[in-house]
Amino acid sequence: MTWTYLNKEFLRREEVKISPFDRGFLFGDGVYEVIPVYEEKPFLLEDHLGRLGRSLNSTGIKNPQKWNDIPGIIHELVKKNTFSNQSVYVQVTRGEDSIRNHIPDPKVQPTLFITSSELKVNPYRLDPERKGLEVKTLEDPRWNRCDIKAVTLLSNIMAMNEANLEGKDGVIFCTNGEVTEGAASNVFAVFDNQVITTPESNQILSGITRKHVISLLNNKGIEVQERVLKLEDIYKAEEVWVTSSTQEIQPVTKIDGRELDIKKSYKDSLWHELLTSYFSLA
Repeated sequence: MTWTYLNKEFLRREEVKISPFDRGFLFGDGVYEVIPVYEEKPFLLEDHLGRLGRSLNSTGIKNPQKWNDIPGIIHELVKKNTFSNQSVYVQVTRGEDSIRNHIPDPKVQPTLFITSSELKVNPYRLDPERKGLEVKTLEDPRWNRCDIKAVTLLSNIMAMNEANLEGKDGVIFCTNGEVTEGAASNVFAVFDNQVITTPESNQILSGITRKHVISLLNNKGIEVQERVLKLEDIYKAEEVWVTSSTQEIQPVTKIDGRELDIKKSYKDSLWHELLTSYFSLA
C-alpha cells in the first residue's frame, strides 16, 4: 500500500483524485522536484525545495498553502511508505480552473501533490565493474527555459523512448554541436584530469546533484571548468559521467555506438572516487 499527500491530507494511492480541469493536466502548467531519501533522511532537501521555490517564482505559480509544512509532510510520508530509501516526488500545479483558458484566473489556488516510491541502489555501488552506460546523442528539441523544472517533459520522454527502443541507456542532448545535458541528467567529462561540465544557463537544469558533485570535486582540490563542451571532444574524453538525484553518478562508456577510450580501471577512476565519498559533504 502506497501513501500520497494531496493538498491537505494523506491519501492511499488508489484514493487520489485530481480534477481533469487542473491546469497541470490541461496545460502541463506545473513544476516539480524529485528528492532522494536514504535511511529515511531526505538528501539535500533544502537545495531541492529552494529550486522548487525558484521554479514557482519563474512561472508565477503561487506557493501552495502548505508550503512551509512540506519538510514535515515529506518526513511523515517517508515513515508511512516504510522503505528505507525512497524517491520523493513533489509537484505543484497552478491549480484547478473554472474554464480552460491560457490566461489563468488569478483566484486559482495551486495543487500540491507528493508521493514516494522505493529508491533502488545505484547499480554501480553494487558492482563498480559493470558495463558503463551506452547513450545516444540527439539535437536538443526542448524549449528555451530548461532551467525551470517543469512537468512538461514530452520532448524528454520521446527522446528516452527512442533510445530505449534502440537498446540504449539514455540520451545526451546537443545544440549546434555543443552538449547541453542528458534527457534526465547533467553531463561531466574528464580530460587530462580536468573536469568539464556545461555552464548553467536557460538551456540546462541546474542540477542539485550537479552542484553537489562540483562541491565534492572542489573539496578534493580538483579543478572544475564550467564551459562549453563540444560533442566532437566528448568522444575523446578519459571519463564521461551523468549525474541526477536518482542516478547519483554513473559512468558512460559508449556514445553513438563509439566505445570511449577509457584506460583507467574503475578503482582509479574519478567517478568511482566521487561515488565513494558521495555523502561526505551532506
